[in-house]
Amino acid sequence: MKFIYLLSLLAISQYTWAQQDSTGVNGPSINTADKLLQSSNGNKLSIGGYGEINFYQTIKDNTLNNAELDVQRFVLMLAYKFTDRTQIITEIEYEHVKEVFIEQAFVQHRFNDYLNLRAGLMLIPMGIVNEFHEPTTFNGVKRPNLDNKIIPTTWREIGIGFTGRIQSLAIKYQVYVTNGFKGYDGSAKFKGENGFRGGRQKGAESIMSSPTFSTKLDYYGISGLKLAAALYSGKSQSSMYDGIDKEDKNAIATADSTVVGINIIGLNGNYSIKGLQLRAQYIYTVQSNTT
Repeated sequence: MKFIYLLSLLAISQYTWAQQDSTGVNGPSINTADKLLQSSNGNKLSIGGYGEINFYQTIKDNTLNNAELDVQRFVLMLAYKFTDRTQIITEIEYEHVKEVFIEQAFVQHRFNDYLNLRAGLMLIPMGIVNEFHEPTTFNGVKRPNLDNKIIPTTWREIGIGFTGRIQSLAIKYQVYVTNGFKGYDGSAKFKGENGFRGGRQKGAESIMSSPTFSTKLDYYGISGLKLAAALYSGKSQSSMYDGIDKEDKNAIATADSTVVGINIIGLNGNYSIKGLQLRAQYIYTVQSNTT
């Protein structure tokens, strides 16, 4: 059995950005949202976006199979500068010409280069593809399984946190507190075949029974080399906590039984030299209360 995958890309922007996921071999990795935030075109409004059209066909001996064509996604990104320090970012995605999602929607206030406050719907900083999910930033037509099931790209939740750079140490950091995966809402949301993907709340009428913590450190002090370490820690959210008596120990114990503890550690690195680019990532997860 053979498969043919073809990918057509359409990039639309009010300005031009590089197709790579960094400012260069000596700078920190920045995604499209960061590029919009850093845009110095002098306008209050910046517009960016991209589209992805896929063609699939299965080829078998002595069997005819229809090709499948799909407008996988069309994305419009908007950044508006209220002041030189306060900006808003939105990423609106149309999928399969019938579904609309908000993938990012947050306000950022810059105190200085070391400290920025962010609040809203934000990407969880974990792995490579979740923060750099444009189709030109990963190899292949579809996102890798690791970045689809374990790191369920595009993984975003609502919260607040800080980000910034310590240039003297060549370090970029992100620290957020957000709601977590929804693990139970009348039925279990996690399945072995889909990993954590079914638990994403995506900012759509999200619930929070306990906050989760995520952080990522990026190091870019060696020419051509970028290293990152990330941590996500917390519990899944459960609808069973809603409306129960704080003194009802049995009800609380029942609600506790629907919660899964989730800890994820991520390590990734990029190395670029002339026309060669090497990438690697390692994701380690630990779940508790799963029996």
